[in-house]
Amino acid sequence: METLLALVAIGGSIVTAQRVVPVGFSRPSPRLPALHRRAGTYSQELNNNLTSGGYYAQVAVGTPPQAVDLVVDTGSSDVWVLDRHADLCQSESMQDYYGYCLSTFDPSASSTFSIVSRDAFSISYVDGSGAEGDYVRDTLSIGGIDIENLQMGLAENSTINSGLLGIGFAANVAAQTPYPNIMTLFRAQDLIAVEVYSLYLNDRFAETGTILFGGLDTEKYIGRLGVVPILPDRTGNYSSFAVVLASLSSTAADGTVTNYARGAIPVILDSGTTLTYLPYSVAARVFRAFGAVDDTSGTGLVYVSCRYLEEAADLTLDFRFGGGAAAADNPVIRVPTDELVLDNVRAYQALGLVLPPLPFADVCTFGLHPDADYYLLGNTFLRSAYVVYDLTNREVALAQANVNSTRSNVIEITAADGIPDVPGVASQVPATPTPSAARPDGTATATATATADGPGGENAGLRAVPAPDWKAVVAMAAMVGLCALMGVEVVVL
Repeated sequence: METLLALVAIGGSIVTAQRVVPVGFSRPSPRLPALHRRAGTYSQELNNNLTSGGYYAQVAVGTPPQAVDLVVDTGSSDVWVLDRHADLCQSESMQDYYGYCLSTFDPSASSTFSIVSRDAFSISYVDGSGAEGDYVRDTLSIGGIDIENLQMGLAENSTINSGLLGIGFAANVAAQTPYPNIMTLFRAQDLIAVEVYSLYLNDRFAETGTILFGGLDTEKYIGRLGVVPILPDRTGNYSSFAVVLASLSSTAADGTVTNYARGAIPVILDSGTTLTYLPYSVAARVFRAFGAVDDTSGTGLVYVSCRYLEEAADLTLDFRFGGGAAAADNPVIRVPTDELVLDNVRAYQALGLVLPPLPFADVCTFGLHPDADYYLLGNTFLRSAYVVYDLTNREVALAQANVNSTRSNVIEITAADGIPDVPGVASQVPATPTPSAARPDGTATATATATADGPGGENAGLRAVPAPDWKAVVAMAAMVGLCALMGVEVVVL
């Protein structure tokens, strides 16, 4: 399949890299790809689940290894898996609502399994969902390498049908007492030189993309990376990838610029969030400019004319990061409208959605929503960006993504060097993505960081596209129809 071809291309240029762990992702298939190893570095598939908004990694847990599918989430910090006897996996009525368990773990079949603390794992999410059970330790294999004695949650009760691979700061774990999480052990076990990874989601139609633990790929971004500091939370700790969004504007083909943000905004870069969430005042200005209709208090969606899909090359939303005197030189990520306008309404209508009165007939949904509490740049933003997350030096580097790139040039990031100032490609490589009509965009479930204000409680958030009143119809129809088609479950929370 195309994923494997991409991995072969990656392998040729990774040979000289030291302690770099590439993790690729692709769209889901009934049988998820296996782990791959390439000459001193490592690669693994992730799955771009457009319907439920998550990027899934197939990891292996235990001895002998058991394949487990986890949502890759930069917005949380715990790794947790579903116990094979979890209540959700045993209850037909719960599955009718939340979806079938994607994959589970059997601790009795692992010789390296041990319990850290019974009934101590409890994580709640901003939409009211969550999971609870024991904290345990076992070996986790990712990208062909083994992380030994990793503490993780084993969920016995859950309203989420898949575990999470949280790769944020250790200070943001759900435990009352912080513990060395997966990123800490990556470095402590000398698997990478520094706690850093780069994220390349590729565009929304792409079959493959990559996370590189310990390195970056200069073929996957355009120009130079712009570095901005990560913001501490109110306690002075670093618990999320919060950065300053200095401005938000749109640029039309004729050069006309429209500004929407009238001041700097702290935002969180979160791969576990499907959409982008901004303050009501900013979102309202964007909606007026696009003629979008905010019905988040009704059906839970924002509607916009599908004509913007045809104008993708002519109009972008431009996100400028950082502040201070060098603001003019700070990174700008231009998000085309075809990443923000989602052609999923007909699929939703087939599942029971009743549209409110709208001033346009060609109805799509908008991938930007208002929020009073959480300002999150999710996958509708991140697919246009190449992002390097440096937990050790507490900084993030961003550049415009070179989407649909088929080449690779991997560079290791060392503790001494930090994020290296190395240029990417000169311009976007022309490519024509092939949409998959069978996969409606949009999205039932995604994860998100609830707050940047420290560990404990709702420190990580599973955010669904706001649940409409027809959610039960969607959940049941999705399981009956779409799951068989795509080999994955649609979860509406």
